[in-house]
Amino acid sequence: MPAFRTAHASDPDWRQAAARALAALGKAPAAADCDRLGIVYATPSFGEHLPELLALLRERSGVAHWSGGIGHGVCADATEYSDESALALMVVELPRGSFRIFSGRNPAPALEGGDDRDGGPAAAALVHADPDTPELAELIADMAARTTDGFQFGAIVGTGGEPYTQVADDALSGGLSGVVFGSGVSLLSRIAQGCAPLAGEHRVSGCEAQFIQGLDGRPALDVLLDDLEVDPELRYSLDGEAILRALPAERLRGGLLVALAGEGPRRIGFDDSLVRNVVGIDPRNRLLAISGTPREGDRAVFCTRDADAARRDLVRICTELRSEFEDAGTRPRGALYHACVGRGENLFGVRGAELAIIRHNLGEIPIVGIYAGGEIARDRIHGYTGVLTLFM
Repeated sequence: MPAFRTAHASDPDWRQAAARALAALGKAPAAADCDRLGIVYATPSFGEHLPELLALLRERSGVAHWSGGIGHGVCADATEYSDESALALMVVELPRGSFRIFSGRNPAPALEGGDDRDGGPAAAALVHADPDTPELAELIADMAARTTDGFQFGAIVGTGGEPYTQVADDALSGGLSGVVFGSGVSLLSRIAQGCAPLAGEHRVSGCEAQFIQGLDGRPALDVLLDDLEVDPELRYSLDGEAILRALPAERLRGGLLVALAGEGPRRIGFDDSLVRNVVGIDPRNRLLAISGTPREGDRAVFCTRDADAARRDLVRICTELRSEFEDAGTRPRGALYHACVGRGENLFGVRGAELAIIRHNLGEIPIVGIYAGGEIARDRIHGYTGVLTLFM
């Protein structure tokens, strides 16, 4: 039986969905030198049943350790589920002692003085985070610092209102949970953005809290209106409603966003950027409000969600990953995909489009994933992205 197995099912009754998925998953003992890890992602209607679901998975599969969570949608292999009750499962065989489940009840090993079970510090972490957790961004950055190279990937789980949002050997909610991996687990990961630039790059020259005050030494609103080629007669207007009416609706069908990246050389596309919504303008003070916290010196590009750009960037990361593992003479055994709820069918127009791109470029590897309200890559929370991680 293969070391990485996946299964998925959809049914309004969680018991029926679990039974069908477990039947497809099969049951077999782990290899003598391996431990097994189960990954489970489910849609919101199964949230209240996570304790019973976990007990059933453990009993029927024989897999003791499970990690996962609730998402707006789930996916497995070539199938994407949204707006329906579904779950996706993966069972992974890894070298004995090479991973550990963590949560608030069972904290992750610290980098200094806390070794994982294979005798070294955590090399990487799969993280599931509750969106209602205070100071979440700081906790995620701290968790990344507990790994040897900041290698962290995962998603913000839960959609609001579920009594349980996470699985970490128990059903729970709040804080962070997931899996830390030792150096015996080889992983590759990339992040795909889903935006197209509207104009060129700028530098944040003034900011405070969630406000961008200046770009390239000019008022931020003036720079935005120049980039969007708004009628010159309205570019310096104090009438906010008139300015909003003058924005090019066709160019902004995918919304108005800004991609922010720290100082340093620009990388390909937006893969090093945090993409945030532009949520307001202040015509009198000529500033912009965004759904994030800019920093002076950040590189900034106004952009919009775009299916063609998202498709190209997903192909790009698949090409990079393929080149890396082929150069090393290896092949992926399985994959996890953590994507924004705004992607999938919502962006590409058809279900399974992203999975088809991944499978076309990397082969028909076992894959499960979740469509979430935020994606975790290294020490940051992203939006509108897809984080693809390969087990080698």
